[in-house]
Amino acid sequence: MAEGTFTSAPVRVVALGGLGEIGLNLMAVECAGTAIIIDCGVMFSDQPEYGGGVYIPDFSWLERSLPRIEGVLLTHAHEDHIGALPHLLSRIDAPVYGTEVTLAFARRRLAQGPATFTRDARLVPIQPRHPFRLGPFEIEPLRVTHSTPDSVALALRTPSGTIVHTGDFKIDERPVDGESFDRERFAQLGREGVLLLLSDSTNVERPGRTGSESSLKPVLREIMSRSRGRFFLSAFSSHLHRFRQVTEVAREFGRRVVPLGRRISESVRLGMEVGQLAFAPGAFADPAEAEFLEPPRLAYLTSGSQGEPLSALAKLSTGSHPRVQIDPGDVVVLSSRFIPGNERTINALVNRLYKLGAEVFYEAVAPVHVSGHASRDELAEMIALTRPKYFVPIHGEFRHLARHLALAIEAGIPERNCFLLEDGDSLVLDRKEARRGRSAHAGRVMIEQDGEPGDPSLVGERRVLAHEGSVTAILIVSSETGRIVAGPELVSCGLVNGDGTSEHMRRACRHLAARLAEFAGPFRAGELALKEEVIRTVRRYFSDELGRRPIVVPHVVEV
Repeated sequence: MAEGTFTSAPVRVVALGGLGEIGLNLMAVECAGTAIIIDCGVMFSDQPEYGGGVYIPDFSWLERSLPRIEGVLLTHAHEDHIGALPHLLSRIDAPVYGTEVTLAFARRRLAQGPATFTRDARLVPIQPRHPFRLGPFEIEPLRVTHSTPDSVALALRTPSGTIVHTGDFKIDERPVDGESFDRERFAQLGREGVLLLLSDSTNVERPGRTGSESSLKPVLREIMSRSRGRFFLSAFSSHLHRFRQVTEVAREFGRRVVPLGRRISESVRLGMEVGQLAFAPGAFADPAEAEFLEPPRLAYLTSGSQGEPLSALAKLSTGSHPRVQIDPGDVVVLSSRFIPGNERTINALVNRLYKLGAEVFYEAVAPVHVSGHASRDELAEMIALTRPKYFVPIHGEFRHLARHLALAIEAGIPERNCFLLEDGDSLVLDRKEARRGRSAHAGRVMIEQDGEPGDPSLVGERRVLAHEGSVTAILIVSSETGRIVAGPELVSCGLVNGDGTSEHMRRACRHLAARLAEFAGPFRAGELALKEEVIRTVRRYFSDELGRRPIVVPHVVEV
């Protein structure tokens, strides 16, 4: 399609994930039947104990409604922005654009994708301030600072005007790698005219400015200087800036850095390959080599800062790690915030570490973590730099979006020009106005631990089993007469004490037998109506008597 065809076509921004939740980030920008996709992330289950795995966006609207997708643009390397990429590329064929570090992590994610993903992905490197064109869009990456290196915002020049998508960002005045937030280029865009600003809302509730990542180095130095045993730091596996600072401090004290766990080891390797961990090979040691070094000469990088049950740190806390153990005098630093919903699991982890004699540092007791997201003053500065005509808050739960919207109005953007969108909402832009467009189907799909789609009802069943218990109802019917010749017998799990000897179980059994006596029969093992009546009767009894609604499994046998 010729470029001139697009000049009068409206542009539609469609939110398919990340607006109303933390994670699941996915946005489409459409013009004249062609589109680009910005980010494609996962959201971690808030109930991992029920085996929910992760969630990915529902891609059905993309497959059904967009005839041509020019490319997928990645803002940075976090899982909530790249984790669903193999699932998307198994459905659509489009090139993927990202910076060097982002593509390195995306390549790893694709290699670990589901069995259904067999296509060789087309990964195209991009650089800040180097524009390129995809269909009706000219895209210019803009350098931002965040908790993972090589992060970018995106300036999209469209037929309707310039759209700025910030990605995840903060304005770090002293970045670890020296790559500063490109304040000058954002200001230039503001002077040229920004039609729409889509801005990260995660930290809108925090006043002031977010601290610099480099502020952690003296804190880590102070903690490590007091450690007479092993030093452990746990952080997200993509946090190369933090790994870099730990390694620099460890060298000062003559310690070798030991990555523990597959993902941490791979991240260190990737960091060395892309130059973010530019240390001599002797700075690092593998776990086997570390067994021959004295504890004061070791600093470990581990996974598990959120208490994940299969992580290296969780195994250390239970004494089940095959190579390393926690001894009295060791120091453990949890260098991440406690993600809401994980507090109980993390507190249990900290308690176990203390019982082993370790000293544990975490955000509530020491400044061992710095956020990668902009606080209120930085969010206001982004608005002042870009001076947008229209504003949409992105990346946050509903309360974050609402407070960011209010901040934009305080900053001088007319209320009629601010739009609070949620997943499935769209905004249509032309040269005259911005208005809400037709909604799109948006949702989430559960992915099991093996990487394949799962049935969300399984999580519901596991939750019911955990909280309500189960009852198995056993009936034996005659294959000749269709009459019940034995039973019903009820066996429970997680519901009442004493099982069959419980008064409630005896009464429920009599109640079911009386109900079945009202049916004339004959009964057959495969009869659906019989099984439904057993489920209904048993569940109603326990609901009325105990306020519990167990899973009921009817088991009918013909003899």
